[in-house]
Amino acid sequence: MGKISYFGAMTIALVFATSAFGAVGTLAQPEKSAAPVALQRMQNQFCRALAPTGWNIVDQDDHGATFSLASPSHNIVAAYGVASINGGQVAGLYGPQYRTPALFAQYLASTIMGGQALTVTAIRPFNGMQVMNFAAGKGRGFAIYRVFPLPSDPEGYVISVRIAIGGGISDVSTAGAVAASIDCKTAFKAPQGGYAEVHAKSAETGISQRCKSGDCNDADLAGTYNMQLGTGYVHSASGTNYLVNPSTDYRDTGPDGPGYYRQAGNTMEKLLPGRSD
Repeated sequence: MGKISYFGAMTIALVFATSAFGAVGTLAQPEKSAAPVALQRMQNQFCRALAPTGWNIVDQDDHGATFSLASPSHNIVAAYGVASINGGQVAGLYGPQYRTPALFAQYLASTIMGGQALTVTAIRPFNGMQVMNFAAGKGRGFAIYRVFPLPSDPEGYVISVRIAIGGGISDVSTAGAVAASIDCKTAFKAPQGGYAEVHAKSAETGISQRCKSGDCNDADLAGTYNMQLGTGYVHSASGTNYLVNPSTDYRDTGPDGPGYYRQAGNTMEKLLPGRSD
């Protein structure tokens, strides 16, 4: 897997609590847009993501360990974090939230939602990851995470987690697509040889062009879950990315044959599947 950049779990939780709590707001009103939705690139020194116009970065640290974005009304949040949990934390010396990866993912989601008590509605494996669905008050969402050994502490673990929160199903789907697109340049690297889970799947609208050439990363793996959310990425010949619903936006007939299209002036432009990067 290569070296992992480790950052304290307490730090990541504090960053989420400070910035994302204000971002979530009431989580009351879903935000809906017609597809295809143009996506803008948002980035800092270490991380980048694709998000609809008007979204803002609401959390970032100076190591690439956390990166979160929110919609204009702050009702939809997409977050990414990677953290190391040591053996003492697993043993419960600093609270029960670190004892298992599932409890830690639940704790982070609750922190982002302002400390609300979450009801976990389901946990299931997907493509080498774990998906946790949850609800709290008028909000809902999911966390998708992977767990790795902590080389310096066999009793601990490393967790890479993406969290999507919104007020309704369509909001959560949008947040999930944004969260999956987050790509941070830290010492946390893909396993040698890439992600076999991506290569083994047909995920045309969930991955990057780079991944289609065999160079897949953690964001590409997360993007394989997009189809479960009813979302996908497409891009224009000029490199602009869009968010679509593959089940409803795919046209069997079009000026240039089957595919995804957008209105470009008086013409229909055919879009290519996947992210442009």
